Amino acid sequence: MTIFIRTTTILALVSILGLVEPVWSDEGEWEYQVVILKGITAGGTIERKSSRIYIDTNKTEALAELAADGWEVVSVVGAPGSDDSVYLRRPRKK
Repeated sequence: MTIFIRTTTILALVSILGLVEPVWSDEGEWEYQVVILKGITAGGTIERKSSRIYIDTNKTEALAELAADGWEVVSVVGAPGSDDSVYLRRPRKK
């Protein structure tokens, strides 16, 4: 009986969510950019903030500049100490 109730609840939620139109849309309204942020071997500056938090100030400044131009990070591919491929998007200017 519990499984039936959960399944019914899930189906009800799916039905309700299916009727709601998403607020976001990827219908060509975005422009994209991929940037490579060089790792610490290329002169990055690592600053210790706490026992478990370190900040690469060069990468942080680069991302802040991109954000000021309207770019937002979608995904990052990389490893600690290496170059990072950062996938960005922003609303397309009309």
